Formats: sequence, C-alpha cells, structure tokens
Amino acid sequence: MKTLCHALGVAAMGALLLAPPVSAQNSAPTGLHDGIWKVSTEPATGPCSKRLEFSLAVEEGRISYSGLMPVDASGSVDAVGVITIRVVRGDETVAAKGLVRGDTASGDWVSPVKNCTGSWVARRA
Repeated sequence: MKTLCHALGVAAMGALLLAPPVSAQNSAPTGLHDGIWKVSTEPATGPCSKRLEFSLAVEEGRISYSGLMPVDASGSVDAVGVITIRVVRGDETVAAKGLVRGDTASGDWVSPVKNCTGSWVARRA
C-alpha cells in the first residue's frame, strides 16, 4: 500500500464507490466548500501502515488533487456535504467517502488492490 498510500498521502482516500456524476441539483452551492483542504489518513486494516498527509482542492463542489505527484484524484461534495473521492496512481485505486461540516471533513477509505482500509480527516487551509 506504500505506493497507493503515497497516492493517498499524495492524493486521497476511500471506499470503492465510483461516484456517479453529481447533477446540478445535488451539487454544492458555488463556493460553499471551495478551497485547499489538508488531508491526513490513518490506516486501519491490511498491510497499509503509513499515515499520509496531502492536499486536495475543491472548486464549485468538484474535488481534485492539489500536489506534485503523478496522481489523478476526482470527486465531489454535494449540497448536504456528502463527499466521494476516487484516487488513481498507476494501477492502484483508492476510494473514499465522508462528510464535510464547516471547515472540517472526515470519512473512510479503501484500497481494494492492497486490501487495506482506513479513515481520514481534512481541514480547510
């Protein structure tokens, strides 16, 4: 999981739920969650033992990776604060889900390739 935790630690979180596109009705009001979010991960099960920290960006309810590693992160925050994220680095995928309230968000992640799970916390920078 070290490579994906790098993707995590350099990109995102999980629960293998490939989020469907968010419709205009469900997307967060413009700017509600916008900004850079500092994310910390905590492994729980499986061979993933490294805690990671990285940044994600939110713009108009869309989530993307905000770093320098070759990572593809995508996801969304809907109007009630439900978060879905998918992170891909090479052939590894991590998926995350969670909830945002104000300037704090938290949730769970899963890496099916490495058979690992964990949790994450984010704070708006």
